[in-house]
Amino acid sequence: MTASASRTTDWTIYSLEFCHADMPHDFFGGSGLFSNQGIIRIPMLYTLIVGGEVGGKQHVALVDCGFRNDYWLDRYAFSNWESPAQVLGNLGFTPEDVDVILVSHMHFDHMGNFEAFPNAQLYVQFEEYAGWSNAVDAANQMNSEEEKAWIFSSFDPQDLARAAQGIADGRIRFVHGDDELLPGVTARLARDSHTFGSQWFKVETQNGPYVVAGDTVYWYSNIEKMWAPGYGQGNSFNLINLYRTLQSELKRETTRIIPGHDPEISQRYRSWVSESGNSITEVNLRESESSRMPANAPRLLA
Repeated sequence: MTASASRTTDWTIYSLEFCHADMPHDFFGGSGLFSNQGIIRIPMLYTLIVGGEVGGKQHVALVDCGFRNDYWLDRYAFSNWESPAQVLGNLGFTPEDVDVILVSHMHFDHMGNFEAFPNAQLYVQFEEYAGWSNAVDAANQMNSEEEKAWIFSSFDPQDLARAAQGIADGRIRFVHGDDELLPGVTARLARDSHTFGSQWFKVETQNGPYVVAGDTVYWYSNIEKMWAPGYGQGNSFNLINLYRTLQSELKRETTRIIPGHDPEISQRYRSWVSESGNSITEVNLRESESSRMPANAPRLLA
């Protein structure tokens, strides 16, 4: 799909917490810079974008879709998990409304719940799918579960099987490098960065561009301090190069980035707490849309 220079696009953007976990600072902020700083509550997030070409079809899309209410909740001691129906319902949407899911990468917490959105077309980088296929093949040649543990530390091999079925059913389509997938929403391949074929998304709005980074940027501090996180399954030097690219794309306005797991996003934008206790962050509103924050909602941003 080729963007038109004369076309006007606009998007409402929300960052939505569906559960959280207590984890070490340096897992996300980076070893050395954030070592020995204890535990911090980390939001598990996906991003809702609503809009498209001004005057054209409205799309209800997600960047990533969380994970199922299953054994991962115990494996990493997550708490306050909410279903997509609950999370989207806070803003007046349903899982059935979602027509597109843009998958930043195939870790369990970003792709594992795609079947909860029955009408959504998924977009995954081919290099991401191929990379995990090779990784699972390598794990299957190992002798013990202990040897396989790092490979599967954030990846569920069952998701690969479910993704294969999604490809067969036509629900999952491959992206090959950079491509505009929705009007004003461009996928950008970040090869061998956080994972084999992570992708981030540039979203063009009337208020300027935003970047939905997935886990290529865990925290704002990664890009603002040029310090890669302590955990990843790719190449930290490629992440540093990506941070430079994002700074250039956004003219160093790094607040325009929506990071993968940063609690600080609720401090940089208008945010409130749902009845269940998870955060809802209003990053950008289309010109035609008003805030959906309830009048009596507890605020997170002063």
